[in-house]
Amino acid sequence: MLIKVQIIIGALSIILLLITFELIRRKRLREEYAILWLFTGIVVLVFSLWPEFFLSQFFVKMTGIFYLSAVVLIAFFFLLLIVFHFSVVISKLTDRNKELAQRHALLELEFKEFKKRYLLSETGPS
Repeated sequence: MLIKVQIIIGALSIILLLITFELIRRKRLREEYAILWLFTGIVVLVFSLWPEFFLSQFFVKMTGIFYLSAVVLIAFFFLLLIVFHFSVVISKLTDRNKELAQRHALLELEFKEFKKRYLLSETGPS
């Protein structure tokens, strides 16, 4: 791997890790979702620091894949898995949001009816 590309990838992975930690600190990213991004940043950083070892020795022995295009394909599927996970999470949140909106509407209707009855009972004949 070219040293310039290696440095750029390493710097980008460090930036990803720093941004993830900052979002966790500001409570804008929950820890359960940040684990995926932290794992991704660490793996990319390790691959950028020791690409010869992982791409030529460890990775080939583990998977039997020799070509860099296969590594790109595996990275694509990993990112696809992350996107799929977040799609599931978004779907659950959408369902919860719909349920909460419906409950809010029902409570608002009950409150208006209660308020109407209460005002009528106070203004009625005493």
